[in-house]
Amino acid sequence: MIASFNLPELALFALFGLVFGSFASAVSYRLPRGEPVAVDRSRCPVCKTALSARDLVPLLSWLVSRARCRHCQAPIPWRYPLMEFALAVLFVAAGRLAHADLMMAVCLAATFLGLLVIIVTDLEAGIIPNVVLLALVPVALAYRSCLGWSLTEGALGAVFGFALPWLARAGFRRLTGRDGLGFGDVKFAALAGLYLGPGGIGPFLVVAGGLGLVMGLLWRLSGRGEVFPLGPALCVALLIAVAFPEWLSLGYPE
Repeated sequence: MIASFNLPELALFALFGLVFGSFASAVSYRLPRGEPVAVDRSRCPVCKTALSARDLVPLLSWLVSRARCRHCQAPIPWRYPLMEFALAVLFVAAGRLAHADLMMAVCLAATFLGLLVIIVTDLEAGIIPNVVLLALVPVALAYRSCLGWSLTEGALGAVFGFALPWLARAGFRRLTGRDGLGFGDVKFAALAGLYLGPGGIGPFLVVAGGLGLVMGLLWRLSGRGEVFPLGPALCVALLIAVAFPEWLSLGYPE
């Protein structure tokens, strides 16, 4: 029988997911605006009133306030409870996927948190924050260590992950005079290579490309223009790869 965390432990993962989901929503709002992440208190973006602890209870505060600021009655966007709920689900998934390995659970949870922040910032502001990519580098190294994978191969994967999209970007620009990929996408692919190694970067790019085609089509059908953020597709592809490496023929060590 495969070991796993018990129900109370998974409930604790969900609780941590709610708390870090609130943190992720604040980070994804502040980073594109150049605001300090961990120093300043949370404030209503409309009336600028500093929020107290009663305003910051994940999900519950939003429900009790009926999705409105307690001070100015401005509507509170759905992004906040959705991110809190999503990360609670993802943290529970991390606990389930880790098979009672706490370090692996932490690596997966931290990865999911970073990916969620990137998805939201790219959708809302069209950027993949460097600070989030850098924060995920030690997480990627710890992830490989948990699986017994070579750190040297991880570094080689990062090189491949950077080089292949960069060459594609340079070639597209030479042919069309336009950028087909943002440089943030190239840097993200390097991070994916660090996680997956040289053997995983090819399948990852194929999956990300397929997801990008689907998401790009939906983006255009919704009338948002021809240029669409690729970050969400890259994030979903990496999430699948780190959660189920056997799906990309990477496998877990025996």
